[in-house]
Amino acid sequence: MLGDKEDGRICTMCGGGRFNSWNRCMDCRNARGRRRNTRLAANGGKHTASEWRAVLAVSPTCAECKRPWATIAPRPDPRYKAVWTKGHKVPVYHGGTDDIRNIQAECYECNFRKNAGALR
Repeated sequence: MLGDKEDGRICTMCGGGRFNSWNRCMDCRNARGRRRNTRLAANGGKHTASEWRAVLAVSPTCAECKRPWATIAPRPDPRYKAVWTKGHKVPVYHGGTDDIRNIQAECYECNFRKNAGALR
């Protein structure tokens, strides 16, 4: 259940009181999403679902760690069935586009580690 101000938690960044099950502020999360969407629109580029499926079809392994998909542990969140994610070769934050030429298939572990700011 999402937290609310009645449970006494208040975000130190924005003052919001809605938290998800990972104890992350939903207002901050939504604001980050809006900033990212604005950045994506400004950077340009787009791809279709069929282009993404074509990338997956020729990607038997993670582009980052090179492990085969079958050897990667299932994602901890049961809502997600696949272990692969869309990864940007040049990050959106650093001017990368959403064009299919900038997209690669990455395992969720590499993508999440990369997006958490870890060095590659």
